[in-house]
Amino acid sequence: MGIELQNQIIFGDCLTVLKSCSSNSIDLIVTSPPYADNRKNTYGGVPTDKYVQWFLERSEELFRVLKPTGTFILNIKEKIENGERSTYVLELILEMKKQGWLWTEEFIWHKKNSFPGKWPNRFRDSWERCLQFNKNKNFAMYQDAVKVPIGSWANSRLKNLSETDRIRDEAKNNSGFGKKVANWVGKELVYPTNVLHLSTECSNKNHSAAFPEELPKWFIKLFTQEGDVVLDPFVGSGTTTTVAKGLNRNYIGIDIVYEYCMLAKQQLWEKKNMNNEELTSFINDNITEFHKNRIEALSKLKLESVLKRKNPYLFKAKNIQTSGELVKTLVDAFLSSQEETVFGEFLEKLAIYVCNATMGGYKSGIEGIDLEISKDNTRYIIAIKSGPNWGNSSQIKKMKDNFKTAQRVLRTQNASLNVVSINGCCYGIENKPDKGDYFKYCGQHFWTFITDNENFYIDIIQPLGYRAKERNDAFYEEYAKVVNNFTRDFSNEYCLDDGSIDWEKIVKFNSQMKTLTN
Repeated sequence: MGIELQNQIIFGDCLTVLKSCSSNSIDLIVTSPPYADNRKNTYGGVPTDKYVQWFLERSEELFRVLKPTGTFILNIKEKIENGERSTYVLELILEMKKQGWLWTEEFIWHKKNSFPGKWPNRFRDSWERCLQFNKNKNFAMYQDAVKVPIGSWANSRLKNLSETDRIRDEAKNNSGFGKKVANWVGKELVYPTNVLHLSTECSNKNHSAAFPEELPKWFIKLFTQEGDVVLDPFVGSGTTTTVAKGLNRNYIGIDIVYEYCMLAKQQLWEKKNMNNEELTSFINDNITEFHKNRIEALSKLKLESVLKRKNPYLFKAKNIQTSGELVKTLVDAFLSSQEETVFGEFLEKLAIYVCNATMGGYKSGIEGIDLEISKDNTRYIIAIKSGPNWGNSSQIKKMKDNFKTAQRVLRTQNASLNVVSINGCCYGIENKPDKGDYFKYCGQHFWTFITDNENFYIDIIQPLGYRAKERNDAFYEEYAKVVNNFTRDFSNEYCLDDGSIDWEKIVKFNSQMKTLTN
């Protein structure tokens, strides 16, 4: 899949945009295209006699990008024309079958809150088609995800079963169908019918034909799992993409109307106000790994490896005189460096999570880039570091090279794409963020940029301390064992008979050349 498509709202004609989408990469397509001759002020209004051909060009691309196990749900309804129903939807179905589509099912969306009306020759139009198309008969379907309560009828009907109810009762017309009523005893949830009783969207979200969130939600739950990709090529105000995101699916939204793309993005952001419970839950689930890694690092630590990595002259200059003090200083110095790395990895994961939840950002697949965000018509590529003083000149040069490579990769797909590079640091202050070819945002500036919340850098304080004492108690129990064992071993190996530290032996162990041979 094109790098710039996933989890994005894209302005453009889906016929053109989809050409940059990989074949067989979409799990579900849910959309409601402009109906024939409708929405002339926004979509131009495709005439009835040209609609089928207009749509077939797009359905050909949709067929290509849909996975073999994927599903296409098309919400569409024929109009009244010269006193009778137009046949363009039926004609479209037949032509799509010629393209290779299987017309697998037809769901009915019953608009249960339709406003009353009066016409001389018909009644209120209170339903729409949701046509299901597939590429083959073996498609992904998760029926248990949309089960419904069995209903109050079961209380009386299943209370007293007849003999016939206890066996499979074959249909009297020899159709091969039958039922065993006893199968439903004790069941609270059952499979639904293909009629969806849903209210219409009463607030149109500044869009001429927004459908209710429950409509795409039902199909997304039925045909996808978490992590799957949902596409709406006529995304409108963004109902499908917002619901997909809320259900932990990846999404792609496309629309030819710029104002609708902005609406869709706004709705995504509005739906992503992270509450304290979500933040606390994520931190609690992931901070455990940090504490686990701290203890594992202690348990794997060897006295010789610590002595080789640290500067013995420094410790002599500090006039350290006891084995316990030296060992503790060595272990603390090692752990400080190691913990900074491990905790930095946690903060990077936290930043990606909260940005995804609040701004629709996502973990980048480009080497050296941790996070990507699209906002303000710009793609932001972010390299996340723990603090402001994270690297030397060669490491900073490597980051800048990664930025340049990422920009080339992204612009291969879209030459006009505006790409901005950012070095994001989880703490600290940077008073001059403009570094010429990239920006450096630190502390509050960084967290605000990726969450659109000026107080987020404060909000994470309390969750980080959850069960900290309990976790630190376990750490210090292991820490005490390591220090005590190292002190014993150090005293036996590197102390003189009078109990003083043998600094010459330590320095030789740390720095002496191996004997050179000819």
